[in-house]
Amino acid sequence: MAMVCAFGLTLMAIQVARANDLRSQGQTAADAAAIAAVTPMRDAVLNAARSGQLPSGIGLWTIADNVDADNTPFTEAARKYAGRNAAELVGKVKPSGMLGHTMKVSVQTKDCVIKEEDELTAKDREDLRNRRNLCTDNRGRTGIVKGRGTAEAIAELRLPECEYRNTGGRGSEEAPFFDELWCDNVRVWSATQGGAPRDRVVRLFKIRLVGKEDPVKYTGMPENGLYDMSGPYVKGECAKDKQPDPSMPFGHRVIAWARCWFGTPYSWGGGGPSGPTRGICCSPGGYSGANTVGFDCSGLTLYAVYQASGGRITLPHYTLSQLNDPRGRRVSQSELQPGDLVLPNPGHIGIYAGGGKFIEAPRTGDVVKESTLAGRGFYGAVRFG
Repeated sequence: MAMVCAFGLTLMAIQVARANDLRSQGQTAADAAAIAAVTPMRDAVLNAARSGQLPSGIGLWTIADNVDADNTPFTEAARKYAGRNAAELVGKVKPSGMLGHTMKVSVQTKDCVIKEEDELTAKDREDLRNRRNLCTDNRGRTGIVKGRGTAEAIAELRLPECEYRNTGGRGSEEAPFFDELWCDNVRVWSATQGGAPRDRVVRLFKIRLVGKEDPVKYTGMPENGLYDMSGPYVKGECAKDKQPDPSMPFGHRVIAWARCWFGTPYSWGGGGPSGPTRGICCSPGGYSGANTVGFDCSGLTLYAVYQASGGRITLPHYTLSQLNDPRGRRVSQSELQPGDLVLPNPGHIGIYAGGGKFIEAPRTGDVVKESTLAGRGFYGAVRFG
């Protein structure tokens, strides 16, 4: 009897040890799968930065329209690395965060612990006869599954601090020619040299295992932009005329909302979805908008598009980010239509008004007004609505 008990205890100890091994194996696989799931998003953000676009507005929607699909880039990557670690995904990869930069995965090991003869139930014996619910353990025995190693892991993408810089080649001090993008004091893009070598800047875009999902639910590309998502639509005031007619074509509404504020002072950093605001300090030329209520160039376009869209589209407060916003469609100079946002150079943006004119907030000391576009150059244009 003592020998039987000793054998039973030994067998139990072996099974417990094996279960612990499978749990460790499962956690390793989950960690690898979670990191892999974030990698396609990291690559998309990195490629955008190396093309001169601020990475802070690049969301998961740029690589996956339907996050519930079984063949998204992040699901395929997670499945691949789970498999490399003798495991398989359980359920779907779950993104979280406003931009979808956090991924949670669940896995189970392909290897298993099988039930011993005295542990089998009547149903187990029936499954065994019918070859159902079987697995093969590490000793080559095939039987009814008693357990697998299961685990969860969460990984997130951490972005560097990025900013546009002007080397002083072109543009005014208040509407500078931003010809470089720097992230964590490393140049990742130059208008003359293009993107920095990938192996030099990839280290700036970090993937880390974390303990919790992002508390903000991922819902896809937000209808009302990347900022002020939780707030209601704030209808703007029209300083000059009556409210623009909402039945007008979208582009004409953009123009009308901008014309509401003709004569409003330029203010570096000024302007938001609901109208002119106090600006910030300081422009590359050292000019402060902190004491002036008004608009800068991208603040004016942000406001006009937000109001024209009834709050559906809130653009970022950067010229190139507005040009590259995925909700818009890039258009050539010959395709310009009223209401298109147009950039004479990468550091300045206005609203095409037709007839070779555009509405702009030009510089410190000037006001929102209509100007001639001819002779100003053409860097790009984008159409919303």
